[in-house]
Amino acid sequence: MQIKRITDLSELDRFRILTNKHIHVLFPMDYLAQSRVFGCYDSRECLCGGFVLVMKGPFRVLESIPAYVEDRQGLDIDKTCEVTGLWFSPSAKDRSKSIVFWIRLYFEIIKTQKQFFVYAFSMSKPQIGKMYEPARPVRLFAGQTHVLPGMEDQDTEVVEFVRRKDLLLFPLKSPDFLYKRARHTLGHKIKRARLFFKKQYA
Repeated sequence: MQIKRITDLSELDRFRILTNKHIHVLFPMDYLAQSRVFGCYDSRECLCGGFVLVMKGPFRVLESIPAYVEDRQGLDIDKTCEVTGLWFSPSAKDRSKSIVFWIRLYFEIIKTQKQFFVYAFSMSKPQIGKMYEPARPVRLFAGQTHVLPGMEDQDTEVVEFVRRKDLLLFPLKSPDFLYKRARHTLGHKIKRARLFFKKQYA
């Protein structure tokens, strides 16, 4: 699998259509055009995942928070990057691709040199929040968010941010994050090899 930055407008449009299919948000083209968009491509050059890093505001996840929530808890907008548009096709079943995806996302985030990274996830998917816990996220909001351009309906979401210094320690605090995925991939490959040889010599 290859992960490449997308700058071509027609490919950005393809990315946003597939993103909408998987996470039900049709990002505006101008929003993607001014962001760092990365696409994951399989061996047939099919787009099978991706993520978006928004380097300057306005940030959609912050705009989705109701106006009465004013406490940003030390978040400096000028030093912030929004991480959004994460998706990975279920058809890409090989967990090794997932490992490549998360490693690349991590290093691209670090490369931004930003001090804060803001994101959101649906409250219907609490497992995502647990995944971020080792990075000591700061919660800005949890509840019903505004409907923004490209969204099909209102959602109940959690909006959080993590500090760069805590993100740098994430691999040390959560070493099993990639280990579990690598172990699953190895086990799957061993199982396939056993089935192959069993058919060959049956």
